[in-house]
Amino acid sequence: MGQQSNVDVAGLLAKLAEAEHQAERGELNPAELPGLIRAQRLVRDLAGWPKEVDSDR
Repeated sequence: MGQQSNVDVAGLLAKLAEAEHQAERGELNPAELPGLIRAQRLVRDLAGWPKEVDSDR
């Protein structure tokens, strides 16, 4: 039997978006930016949330 876990999707996406903005501002390693964007897409896909909500993606 598989184990399920609940994740606060909105909270996770908010944290990823903030990290993305920090990378864009140079506060985090800019090389992380593509991974942060991809992570947001994956979370949205797995949660069944629309991807177009991320404005420019």
